[in-house]
Amino acid sequence: MRLGGLLFDVLAIAAALAVKFLTPSPAWIETHYSNGVYPSIDRFVRAITGPLPFTLGDVLFIVASLALIVWWVRRLRGAPKGRRLAAAGPLLLRTVAIAGLLFVWFAVSWAFNYSRVPLADKIPVHNERTTEDSVTAFAEHVVDELSHNADAAHRELRKRPPTDGSNAEILYPRFVKVIERLGDRATFAPPHVKPTMFQPLFEASATSGFTDPWTHEVNLDASAFEFERPAIYAHEWAHLAGFADESEANFISVLACTTSKDPLLRYSGWILTWFNLPSSIRVKHHVSRQVYKDIQAIVARYRKQVNPGVEKASRAAYDQYLKANHVKAGFASYHLFVRWLTGADFDSDGLPITRLEVQ
Repeated sequence: MRLGGLLFDVLAIAAALAVKFLTPSPAWIETHYSNGVYPSIDRFVRAITGPLPFTLGDVLFIVASLALIVWWVRRLRGAPKGRRLAAAGPLLLRTVAIAGLLFVWFAVSWAFNYSRVPLADKIPVHNERTTEDSVTAFAEHVVDELSHNADAAHRELRKRPPTDGSNAEILYPRFVKVIERLGDRATFAPPHVKPTMFQPLFEASATSGFTDPWTHEVNLDASAFEFERPAIYAHEWAHLAGFADESEANFISVLACTTSKDPLLRYSGWILTWFNLPSSIRVKHHVSRQVYKDIQAIVARYRKQVNPGVEKASRAAYDQYLKANHVKAGFASYHLFVRWLTGADFDSDGLPITRLEVQ
């Protein structure tokens, strides 16, 4: 290996290690990244990838994977038979170096948001309201809201078959108010939803949506029902707005949807909440016939599409990914937003009271 190539590898790996282990404080990230350079980065990246009619992230993943395989095969075949094992060493080093640069891109483009000030530090929570009895009472409220909004939501579906764009237009004013309350000083344009070649994997792994941290593109499960899509869309939009934590994205989605004047958005938000309630909760209130049909349709789709092995492997991998990015609860973090919904104080506009306002 030439000295220049070795220097490249060492510097790339060193840069990745520095990004991983020398992350600035949450306060610094909040001020100078999430509310500093990140909004400009998002606008720049989406200006390139947004107009494309396909998901650039899918293409880059396939091309990079194939190129890596071809490169390894050619290099190893081109080495003398007795030297192939020795040739693998420099190849492995270069592969690690390239992976390091991709990690730096991942962090700088989006993932530093994992280290911003968490919502748990911004929102005062009354622990006495997060008991099993309190959550049960909240679950009863969720049931009532679902039943109250279901028929109106389906009337909206019949009147105006919604698109993700029309949902975004209605959602935008509430979404902006929510992210401003929770710490964003910039606004973030609604993302374009794109088809993905990984749709079969979405279905098999029970993945409802995905935000590409490198290209800032959004994919939603194409099989999701129209009354589910607004909340799923808002969740992914929250990621692009700099809230990387899954529970924070769920919290933003639910607040933006359930406080909307549009019954379809409200219903979608309460559906998302329902499926994130603790499995131990048993409610006494009965849902309406329409709500029951919708919940059963979601469960039936899940049973038909999801491969238990794929789902288990996907969750295990994502659990480790989240923990590696400072999300201690891992995959379980999806459900933690229920604690904020039950234990926080909210103003007359339905927005949470933050510590700054309390002070």
